Amino acid sequence: MGKSFGPGNDPDLDIVRSADASGSDLQRIAATRPDLLADIAAHPNAYPDLLDWLATHQDPAVQEALARRGWTSGQYQNPAQYPTYNYGSAAQAGASPSPQTGSRSNRKWMLGIGAGLVLVLAVAGGFFGARFFSGSDFDKAPNQKVAVDLADVGRNAQLTRLQPGDDADADQQLVNVVGPRQSVIMALHEETLQPMWMAPVPHTGVKEPEPEDVIDDGGADDSADDDSKKSGPKLEGTPVDCQWTADSLTCGDRTIRLKDGEVTLSPGDDAKGSKSGGSSDNTENGDTDAEVEDPASEAVPITVNDDGSLSSPSGSKYSDVTVDTDATVRKVGAGEDGPWVVSDGQVVVAFDSDSVLWKSELGEKAATASGLGEPRLRPNWTIEDDVLVIADDVGVHGLAVDSGQELWRVDVELDSFTVSGSHLMVMSDGVLEVFDFTDSSDVDTVKADPGYNGGSDGGAIAKFPGRDAFLNEKLSAPPACVEFGLAYDDYYADGPLDPKPEHEVEFTDGEASSDDGRYSGISMVGFTTSRMGDKAVTAVEFSCNGGGSYTYPSIGIYDQDLNLLDSIELWDHADDRGDSADISGYVPKPYFNAVSPMGQYLGISVGGIGVYGDDGCTACKKSASADVLYRWDGKSFAHQDTVYHVPSGDVRTPDVEQVQKFAEAVAAGNDTEAKRSATPEMMSSLDDILGDGQTSNPPTVRSEHFPKGVKVDHCELIQPYEDGDFSGGEYYFTNGKSMSYLSARDEIRAGDTVCGVTTPETGSGDQYYFYLLLSGTPDGSLNVYEAGRQFG
Repeated sequence: MGKSFGPGNDPDLDIVRSADASGSDLQRIAATRPDLLADIAAHPNAYPDLLDWLATHQDPAVQEALARRGWTSGQYQNPAQYPTYNYGSAAQAGASPSPQTGSRSNRKWMLGIGAGLVLVLAVAGGFFGARFFSGSDFDKAPNQKVAVDLADVGRNAQLTRLQPGDDADADQQLVNVVGPRQSVIMALHEETLQPMWMAPVPHTGVKEPEPEDVIDDGGADDSADDDSKKSGPKLEGTPVDCQWTADSLTCGDRTIRLKDGEVTLSPGDDAKGSKSGGSSDNTENGDTDAEVEDPASEAVPITVNDDGSLSSPSGSKYSDVTVDTDATVRKVGAGEDGPWVVSDGQVVVAFDSDSVLWKSELGEKAATASGLGEPRLRPNWTIEDDVLVIADDVGVHGLAVDSGQELWRVDVELDSFTVSGSHLMVMSDGVLEVFDFTDSSDVDTVKADPGYNGGSDGGAIAKFPGRDAFLNEKLSAPPACVEFGLAYDDYYADGPLDPKPEHEVEFTDGEASSDDGRYSGISMVGFTTSRMGDKAVTAVEFSCNGGGSYTYPSIGIYDQDLNLLDSIELWDHADDRGDSADISGYVPKPYFNAVSPMGQYLGISVGGIGVYGDDGCTACKKSASADVLYRWDGKSFAHQDTVYHVPSGDVRTPDVEQVQKFAEAVAAGNDTEAKRSATPEMMSSLDDILGDGQTSNPPTVRSEHFPKGVKVDHCELIQPYEDGDFSGGEYYFTNGKSMSYLSARDEIRAGDTVCGVTTPETGSGDQYYFYLLLSGTPDGSLNVYEAGRQFG
């Protein structure tokens, strides 16, 4: 509901002062209250015929109100058909302005953010005056406001609409950029329209590549064929459907804070019924049949029949038109009574309640750009003020929804588009171009300019230095990579060094070699770009070779001036300086499937992770990979999340702090709390007696494993291990500690977690005598299924 300014003694005046006044109410009052004509002329719900009638009045206040909203009559008005008013007297009996009609010329003036209307109130000496300014004009071509090079975030990506909740701030400029394996949610500054923050949302059901399928392409693929560029991203899995509220955006198990883009994970609590109840089974199969719900389609009362015919709300079939029932059929409407538009990705048809209004073929490129025909995406087409905004093969255009007549167009090399509030957003070869419907063009056709920066602070935004800027330059490089590849003897003689000036490396054609006679060195093998606010950021992937058979990858993140912001080196030891604690499992030779900087986030897809069930040798096949996420905290990239992809699905290792809470609950006898994080079998074993039970107070699993002062010291993904007949030998944790063996009464599965536990009696030495086993869950929620020990 719109805002009302309170009742008074004059009901007609109250209606005119209300933003909810209907066109019919305004028509009735205009016929009887000449003293309110100026306010009616300023009201956003005054329809065109009524405004044309008001334009015939010479009252300066009425003319001023019409001039403020930019109204000029679109047709010759015959004064004889309208009454003449004598101010201070009643209107002539039976005379009234023309009623509101359903024609295309009757554009609805909507009060709200979507139409961009501004309400200005003036109250002085008890006299109320209101002026409603029309904002967005979807009848006319919008003018371009800015172009932002999104670099690799925007390449091979597609825009799609986000679904606002009931309390969402629709004026928030949010952009959903859908890539092949994940989406990037982006917020634009309300004035400059430059990206303020980005946040990643991985697709569900993504099938991880086999190691032999990973190809080192040396960075972004600039050699993609024309067909792939025209057909949009090759989606893997299903993009997560997001909905935003007043202060956050919810995307599956991720919540994104609108203030700054901070991502938090929301673990579920429905995976406790069995040891493996939390595993996801859709990763391997890809889950490509999932379909995103589309509220616009659901609101249109046209029925698609099994034979492809379409029925009106009354049940009668429309003649001479069918759609492909094997395709995804989407619908959009101008209102409860239509017109409505239906598309199967091949044809676009407009209907009213009785007949077909018009129809048109839809090319594959236009369908892709509009998001039509793809069940995993919500379409981008929209109807705004009776104007259908949809792509064609050479850009985006606005069509009169009731006739199909083209009203305007934006010529652009189009990949995709979307409408957000009063803005048309176009993605073209990695460049986001933003147009404004509140600043209409004087011409019917405007041409997009990918280098446009007028009307904003776009000229100050940093430019990307480009790959060639790095190849022959003296740079600070990732420290461990330098020490391993260029200071081999120092690395092994004294251990990793603190960062020193010698980490500055002179590169020639992207290569730097040592003079130690071991053929060691480091080289640049990949470049990926993004924006961090107004900064241009480049992630450079390095290959670090110490001269032997081991070659490790490192990542350096640089700003536009080639300054090293931070480095990520997952292959170093956790007790040294590296980031290997950010992943677990057995990772003797990690490699990167993808490096994805996204604003203040950095995502890395890591392969070569061995898990339980794999063979333990260095060269043996590793069945797992992981997506690791970091977030810039102002000084460095801090670890945020790691999700592992194992043959049975996606899993996360739980936080040690959460496992500690479970152990403390058991120690305190709070089984009501503990059972939330464990299987029934685990809970029933707590009172099992250990030993022969001949003592007066025999020890139990609870008393020995969970005494007061119990500490969960370390948790990790279980590595390859042979546990048959307790002959697996010593198990080594990634934190340097070990235990004599690892076994379980129940089956251990790939993706399960082991936690080393200490007690006041066993101390905190180099070995664990107690451990916990937890089943793998997609969101890292706890599901403890066994407490193990190393002695009888």
